This record gives sequence, structure tokens and C-alpha cells, in this order.
Amino acid sequence: MGIFDFLRGKKAGNGAGAGQDQADGDHITRHCFVLCKDAQAPDPGRASRIVARVFGPGYSALVQDGSIVTVGRGDDAVGMLAHMPAPIPEGEAERYAEGNVLWPDGEAEVAEHTSHVIVTNICGGEQSALDSAIEVSRLALVALELFNGLGVYWGNGNVCHSRSIFEGFCEDMSEHHVPVAMWLRLQPVAISEGEIGLYTLGMQQFGLMDLEVERCRLPLGELVQFVSGVAQYLVQNGPVIKDGDTVGGSETERIKVHHRPSLSQPPRPVYKIVLES
Repeated sequence: MGIFDFLRGKKAGNGAGAGQDQADGDHITRHCFVLCKDAQAPDPGRASRIVARVFGPGYSALVQDGSIVTVGRGDDAVGMLAHMPAPIPEGEAERYAEGNVLWPDGEAEVAEHTSHVIVTNICGGEQSALDSAIEVSRLALVALELFNGLGVYWGNGNVCHSRSIFEGFCEDMSEHHVPVAMWLRLQPVAISEGEIGLYTLGMQQFGLMDLEVERCRLPLGELVQFVSGVAQYLVQNGPVIKDGDTVGGSETERIKVHHRPSLSQPPRPVYKIVLES
């Protein structure tokens, strides 16, 4: 099966979309979902300690009705965690855990979740797309520990990540240390013996086009790392890579990037990264 056949058979979720316009309120990430196998009841004292550690001094937690946690700073609410005693319906989370190169057993493990936490950034309308994603990630870190979560379903990236991977990538998170791999689907595709392709879903939440590598002979780990690096550069700097520009990890590495129709959802444009095959 070639990359054209594979991609055209994939259905994009709410992280996919068209164009490279400035991200707006419909696309910026305001929420995600933390999946739980055996959710713990949120203890108020423990909630406050976790929030203070993740967000820093001055932040607090208010537990209401045994299932809702409001994260605040002074008199201002920052975010809300709402525990729902039921799994994500219709196998949606399992579907977006399937095929995640960073969570090989994700589909089976996600199938064991019995409840979920709706993680919401209340202040998202006042923030940039990057700041809002960081805020939602911090709230998810609180929910993972407070409710004993097993993973995170990032809807705008059409992907589920394990708790350990999400926590590891989000350690020391800031505008300078961006865990972009947690916010995107990085989907490899087998092309032929020794050749693979890769595409992303989810860049629209930052007002950017997705990235695609049609074919190359790089090891999968190197390809994922390279595409993640380009995605991070774009998320931090905006749509600065023009059609025909080159990118690279050194002064001598020059890899061409074109703006071309997506293989998965033509005619939606993407950054087409041309690697030597």
C-alpha cells in the first residue's frame, strides 16, 4: 500500500483543517481529555499541592461536588477539571490511540479506561495558541496525577498519548521548551522495503499547515525527531517557512520544503519536506 492509498483512507478528526490563516477561537486548543482506568476521588489538600507544584506559587485548587476541580490564581479561575464517570463514547479515544508510534500498545491500554476528565482552559480566549496549549497541558498534568490518569486524548491532534510519555515530554515545559510532539499526530507510513513516509495532523490549532514527508530512507526515530523539530520551529515562530525554503539541523544541511496539496486531504496545502530517498 502506498502513501496515497493509506492517507486517503484515513479520516481526520477535529485537529485537521485547511489553510494557514491565523489560529482563531475555533481552532486554538482550549481543552483535552485525561483517560482514567480507576479514577481517584480528588482530595482537596492533595489537589492544592499538585496545582502549586505544576503551576507554581500563587495557584490553588477548589474541589466541588467530589468531581470538579477549579484551578485558580487569586480570584481568577484558570482552568477546570471535570470527572465524568464514563469512557469517551463510540471508541473515539481508542481510534486515535491506534498507530501512535510513541504508544505502541495505546489502543489496547486506552480500551481499559472507564472514565475521563474534561480538562478546560478557562482563560484561553486571552492567550496565544501556543500559550493556550501550554496551559491545557499543565492542567492535564494536574489531572493525570490527581485522578490517576492513564493517558491524554489531545483532540486537536487526533492522538492519545500515555501518561509516562506525556509527563516526560511536558517536564520543564515553557515557550522555549515546547512539547509539540504531544500536540500532534506524527503518523508514519510504510511505502516500500526500506522506505517510509510521515505526516502530521494538528498544526491547524496553531494557525499553520501540517507537514508531510512522502518518502525517505531515514530510520523512523530520526524521521520523527526531524519532523517534530520543524513543527516546533513553526509553532514557536509562525509561518516563516516559505515555498521553496530550506531547513536543516546544521549550516550544511539544506532540505527543501514546498507548499503542496496534502496527500490525505487534497487540496488542503501542507509543508512538503523533500528528503533524499
